[in-house]
Amino acid sequence: MPSIGNRELVDIAFREALSYFDQHGTALTLRGLFYILVSKNVIPNTVYSYQKLSRVLAQARYRGEFPWYLLKDATRRSVWMERQSYYQTKPLTADEIKSIIESYINSYYDVSVNPWEDQLYRVVVVVEKEALADAVSKFISEVFSFGVYQVRVIRGYDSATDVHNLAEILESIPSKQAPVVLQLGDYDPSGEDIVRDFRDRLRMLSKRGDIIFEKVAVTIDQIIDMQLPAKPESLDEVNKMRRDPRYRKYIERIMSMAETDERVKKLVDFYGSPEIRVELDALVALRPDDFKQILRRAIEKYFDWSIYNTVTRAREEELRKKAEELKKQTLENIKTMMAK
Repeated sequence: MPSIGNRELVDIAFREALSYFDQHGTALTLRGLFYILVSKNVIPNTVYSYQKLSRVLAQARYRGEFPWYLLKDATRRSVWMERQSYYQTKPLTADEIKSIIESYINSYYDVSVNPWEDQLYRVVVVVEKEALADAVSKFISEVFSFGVYQVRVIRGYDSATDVHNLAEILESIPSKQAPVVLQLGDYDPSGEDIVRDFRDRLRMLSKRGDIIFEKVAVTIDQIIDMQLPAKPESLDEVNKMRRDPRYRKYIERIMSMAETDERVKKLVDFYGSPEIRVELDALVALRPDDFKQILRRAIEKYFDWSIYNTVTRAREEELRKKAEELKKQTLENIKTMMAK
């Protein structure tokens, strides 16, 4: 692969990041942009290339040559603390008062309808990486308008406190509904072990014995079907994987799958090694539309549309008609009050 200059690298990175933002309405992580450039043979899949990309784009952003909004860093949080007081400085016009009253009446409610409340399951989506939480939430809202119970970031191996908090949250789900935990994370020694560790500890801390777990992404089938880049090209990356204490068990698992699954065997043969790894960032960046459909199918698997159509919609229609009558009655009450 020929070497590429910094100026050309910035230009290509800008076009790819802008295209992704325009198509999907969310910014890439630096890691995601890196995988796009690797997939298009702009840069090699090495630690040095990633570090160079980070350094070059940081300098480009400082110089105003690469828009800040095209890359996200969601791992650093801030809290606004200054207190403010608010005062009215001019009278409201008649039209403004009318608009406020109508807006308030239209937005006022004392009963809500959540389609999930009639279902047999409630879904929690667990994301390994905080930087991808916004994209996951946005994509879910695009492909499934009823959303999910919660999107939860665990940042690798989750803390004991956070696992305990989720166990308590699951207790609030009615006993007639089974909690479903959909997990999103890397496919590598630590990523696969994080899935196991999280499940084991949540089962240990939860009083519920009906929790359903499913790893939604990244899976070996997705790596094969979508031809995701699965082999570290640098010796540093390979050595890093080999130093992982979970490495041996991970490799044994892949080799075991290769013995019974012809597709996995072909993947191992193609790379010449079972040392396969794919980050969640690669799937989100390289195959965003496929990733959205993965999320949709995983959620809809636990949503019964027949229940929604026969139970929830009937309740919604009844409440809608009643609400319209009450709005009319409220407006009449306001007219009577203003006439006095």
